[in-house]
Amino acid sequence: MHAFVAHAAEGVELAEVTPVQRVILGGELRRLRERALLTGQHLKDQLGWSTSKTSRIENAHISISRTDLELLLELYGASSVERERIISLYNRGSVQAWWRAYSTPGDVFLQYLDFEAVADTIDAWEIRVVPGLLQTEDYARCLLSAWRAIDADLTARAIEERLLVRMRRQGRLTSERPMSLNVVIDESVLLRRIGDEVVMRNQLLKLVQASELPNVSIRVLPLDAMRQIMEGHFLLLTLSVATGIEERLLYLDLSGSMDQIATDEVRIHEFQRMLDEITANSLSFERSRDLIKRHARERWGAVEEI
Repeated sequence: MHAFVAHAAEGVELAEVTPVQRVILGGELRRLRERALLTGQHLKDQLGWSTSKTSRIENAHISISRTDLELLLELYGASSVERERIISLYNRGSVQAWWRAYSTPGDVFLQYLDFEAVADTIDAWEIRVVPGLLQTEDYARCLLSAWRAIDADLTARAIEERLLVRMRRQGRLTSERPMSLNVVIDESVLLRRIGDEVVMRNQLLKLVQASELPNVSIRVLPLDAMRQIMEGHFLLLTLSVATGIEERLLYLDLSGSMDQIATDEVRIHEFQRMLDEITANSLSFERSRDLIKRHARERWGAVEEI
């Protein structure tokens, strides 16, 4: 094995990569290093790095310079396809993480927001409440306020900050470069009371309006549909980093500190199969919209023409 010499000192030439880039890059570099049967000690001996630098890069605790990245790709024996994918991801433009200035539930959710901000597509299943990207302000406030019964430290100011973040996130659906959002909602979500009748009526009307956007797909899994999968809430996010090259992430909403993020292909494939099964048993787009309208009228008293 050839000896390599580091051309960049630690902490020098760090690119302004986003947290999402750090996470994906770290996972890719760990996979390549393990395939090459190299350890942190090997990198210390060959590159002169501290033993902790490799771990901190792979765990997304620090950024990596372009020089160091290319050095590792050569050392790990990355193929031309792997090199193109990783360099394309590294060169992707950064996004200002404005949401990190506000109160949020935890570090895992912050990482999710980092991914959401650059995702091209989100596919989601929800069995409990309307997805955050489709909630009205009043519906979201009722949900957030309910947490005060559990979390005594959740202040009114923190609630308003989280509400602001949730509402601002929805701008990605109507921006100049909007994301695609494909969600399947359990019918029980349309019937479950959050707030009063006015809150629920307006929430369902918003779902109808959102379903008319060209980049938004909303389908409903009816209560009497065949269902073998009861996972409560998960999202699959897709980020196109180059032509024909994608990175994917799985987010499991398990309530607060139990939330999980995964990037390994096996687990993502497992949840994609779950979502495919759920989607196959759900109503069509048109029938889903009709069902939402019917519940808005019959359950929540909507009288206007919808």
